[in-house]
Amino acid sequence: MKLADQIASKSVSAGHVSCWWLGGSGFAFKAPNGAVVYIDPYLSNSVKTIFGADRAFPPPVSPEDVRADAVVSTHWHEDHLDPGSIPVISQNNPEALFIMPPSASAHALSWGLNREHVIKLQHGQTKTVKDITVEATPARHEAGIPGWEVPDAMGVLLQIGDITIYHCGDTEYDVRLRRLKSRKPTAALLCINGVSGNMDAHEAALLAWHLGASVVIPIHHHLWASNTGTAEETLDPTLFTGTYARLGGKGKAIIPQLGAEIDLTT
Repeated sequence: MKLADQIASKSVSAGHVSCWWLGGSGFAFKAPNGAVVYIDPYLSNSVKTIFGADRAFPPPVSPEDVRADAVVSTHWHEDHLDPGSIPVISQNNPEALFIMPPSASAHALSWGLNREHVIKLQHGQTKTVKDITVEATPARHEAGIPGWEVPDAMGVLLQIGDITIYHCGDTEYDVRLRRLKSRKPTAALLCINGVSGNMDAHEAALLAWHLGASVVIPIHHHLWASNTGTAEETLDPTLFTGTYARLGGKGKAIIPQLGAEIDLTT
C-alpha cells in the first residue's frame, strides 16, 4: 500500500498522534479527528535543478497524492518550501492552509496559491486547524549562502489534544529553544546534520536533554545522495542517541525510518 493510502486509511485512537518521516525534516501528522498536517514536505527533486543536489531516495509520497488540511513550511528554502510540491498540493487540496513565515509567503503566492489560504506566522503566533494549534517558535538558521538569508525562520509547536510536538525546523543551537521546556513537549524532533545553519547531533542531544521530552527524534540527516559526510556533518543518528544517553536523557530516543509510522501518546 502506498504511504499516502496508509495515512488516509489510518484511524488514530484518542490520546494518540500518528506521524511518518518523509526524509530530511519532512513529516506528516494525523490526529484522532482525522486532520492531517504536513511539515516541510520535500517531495520533488527541485533542489537538483537549483544546486545540483540529487535526492538519496524516491519521494515516499508523491505531491499529487498528498491529502492535507494544512502544510507548514518552517522557512522558504526549497527543501522546506518546495516549488515542486507546494503548488501541486495546493491544487489538489483547495481548502488546505499553507502556514509559513512572512518571507516565504511571496514565493507561495507567486506559484498561484490562494492568498486567503497562505497564513503568515511569526514567533509566538498561532493558527488553529481543525482543533490542531500550530504555533511558530524561534529558530536561528544562518545558512551562510548570500541571498538565502531567512531571519524569520521558525520552529513549530503542534498542540493536538494533550500532545505537544516540537519540530525545530532548521536552526542552530540557541538559548531561546531551551525555554520551550516550559511547554512540556511530548515529542521533540531535532535537526542533527550540523552544517548550513543547523545543530549538530551533539548540540541537538543537549537540547533534547534540556527539553525533557518523552520522545526525542533526530531529523535532517538523510535526504541528499551526495551527503556522505564532511568533517562538520553529523549524519549518523546514533551520535545523537549516544550523546543523549550519556547526558542522562530520560526520554525514548527513536531513530526514524522513511515512511514508517511513529505512534506518539502522552
